Amino acid sequence: MNSLEFENELTYQAYERDDDLESFHEAYDEAVADVRADLGATHDLLIDGDRIGTDDHFEVTSPGDTSLTIGEFAAGDATDVDDAVTAASAAADEWESTDVSDRVEILRDAAETMRERKFELAATISLENGKNRTEAMADVDEAIDFVEFYSREFERSDGYDFDTGEPTPGQHTRNLLRPYGVFGIIAPFNFPMAIFVGMTTGALVTGNTVVAKPAESTPLIAAKCAEIFSDAGLPDGVLNFVTGDGPNAGQPLVEHEDVAGVAFTGSRKVGLSIRETFSERGKHGPVIAELGGKNPVIVSDAADLDGAVEGVAKGAFSFSGQKCSATSRVYVHEDLYDEFVEQLVAAAEDLAVGPATDRETFVSPIISDDALERYESICERAREDGNVLTGGSVRTEGDLADGRFVEPTVVTDVPHEHALARDEHFLPFVTVHPISDLDEGIEKSNDSEYGLCAGLFSEDDAEIDRWFDEVESGMCYVNRSQSATTGALVQAQPFGGWKYSGTTGKFAGGYWYLQQFMREQTRTRVE
Repeated sequence: MNSLEFENELTYQAYERDDDLESFHEAYDEAVADVRADLGATHDLLIDGDRIGTDDHFEVTSPGDTSLTIGEFAAGDATDVDDAVTAASAAADEWESTDVSDRVEILRDAAETMRERKFELAATISLENGKNRTEAMADVDEAIDFVEFYSREFERSDGYDFDTGEPTPGQHTRNLLRPYGVFGIIAPFNFPMAIFVGMTTGALVTGNTVVAKPAESTPLIAAKCAEIFSDAGLPDGVLNFVTGDGPNAGQPLVEHEDVAGVAFTGSRKVGLSIRETFSERGKHGPVIAELGGKNPVIVSDAADLDGAVEGVAKGAFSFSGQKCSATSRVYVHEDLYDEFVEQLVAAAEDLAVGPATDRETFVSPIISDDALERYESICERAREDGNVLTGGSVRTEGDLADGRFVEPTVVTDVPHEHALARDEHFLPFVTVHPISDLDEGIEKSNDSEYGLCAGLFSEDDAEIDRWFDEVESGMCYVNRSQSATTGALVQAQPFGGWKYSGTTGKFAGGYWYLQQFMREQTRTRVE
């Protein structure tokens, strides 16, 4: 296998190529029924290999049906975090000294279990966070790819340990990267398996021990992943799992004096506060954070219009826009503007809004009541300051009555400088703006504090080359009708951003990601 081949195919596409989609849907539907039957249980913390109960618990319900209880989860606090960090600290030396091959073997065993249980895991994601079946399965596949790629890269580099020979007679030197110690992993709700597993694997394979805290709204899939890692053979204390909210569990984890580094994916506000906490407390370890985006797409007068409409609709409205990479603002050449807007409105209205587990659903439920209130607020403002061409309403009819369902929303006549066109909303909401030429499109695309993803639709090679050179974005896509800005693949399209979209400039799923979890040391011995 060469460096650009993948060990784990996307499951849905593999079934599609085999012309056996019915088998995929049947297996998924069976898994949903099985997972539903097991919902509602109480779930403890995992500290030093033991299940630890707490006096307080919190309930998680399904965003697609708030009457469906996902489970009751232990509400960890500062004491639990301290116990978890203590266990991770105690296990750190032994885990660092574990051979590279042994670490990698454990993680690959975990990946194999994920592969065997992928329909169950995808069904869990659908019920817990509301992803439709294809996106939930892609979440599982991406998690597996993270484990396989990071394991392969760490093994290929021999753990970043190099014998550098004799710089002068009588001296022998080695140059190596060593783990920092204990890493806090704080994961988001929107990719509750892929990002949780990816960040955790990055820390573990490089020899760090971990205290992991998932998003409060998606602890079940993370708990299953933590269990899979543990059952694969991780020594006690190497991976500890604490559920709870940000103030009571997340903040104590960040502040703990023995937590050397944090990997975080989430909002800009929280990510920057973590970095500030590290600075204020004199911590010198890394804060590896991905912090969102306000992702632009330019539709040139040399674009294929049908492909542009399809790419923007899928980029803006898949998983109800609850992606850092979601298409947020579109700059369309004035010659194509009216036709593009008309077709985008028609495409948005044609998308199926429904429960995540329904086969035809494209626009799935949004995660929380706060998100629902935010949607209503920005749509009201859009009606006041712009023109809502389609969407803007909460859906409550029929089988949508017990969930949080909203319409994909297309807005025009909002100035580029308006907050609706500048702030990240994390909702199925896109603004469309006319431009006179590519110069204006690039200028307005770059006029943002974010720099995560960007897209261009053009058939002009000179425009494409210029855009690649001038756009200020970590991930850049041209003529991607399958989705203008979303859907990065591990290794092929490392995920990360510039400006306030990230803190390190090194991207998840890329060749320079793992080194961030380590620090360099040279060892010179005089013979």
